[in-house]
Amino acid sequence: MPSKETIFTIELPITAVWSFLSDRREVGCLFPGCKGVKILNDLDSIWTLKMSFGPFSRIVEMNAHTTEMVENESISWTAQGDHIQTSGFVSLRSISAEETEVTYRLEGHVSGPFSALQDIVVAEKLGVLVRKFVVNIKERLEWQMES
Repeated sequence: MPSKETIFTIELPITAVWSFLSDRREVGCLFPGCKGVKILNDLDSIWTLKMSFGPFSRIVEMNAHTTEMVENESISWTAQGDHIQTSGFVSLRSISAEETEVTYRLEGHVSGPFSALQDIVVAEKLGVLVRKFVVNIKERLEWQMES
């Protein structure tokens, strides 16, 4: 399964970063292409995403399930919808009282005919999504810090 992982720091205490990243609605609006997040219960949600691959785009509903949540430490999840399977995690590490290191990993796989070829496109797309998502998260949290 293609994946992309990145590590970045945010100049906020770990509790503030956790509070934001554990709120699926809040963080969902920052994911590239996300049109909405419907919370079903403590572990399940439906993410409506506009997915674009080259000149093609479509709206996909992803059924997401939180597989692990350890307060101020990590969140893991899986999601699937319309021949797309994803999984990932976020882990946090306190660098100091006012700085947190975040590790974010996203994996994706397309099922069906020609899935091996499609995974090549997915691998490239994951890099773009992760970079933009991280920029969005940092900008939002830094903006909150300034307010």
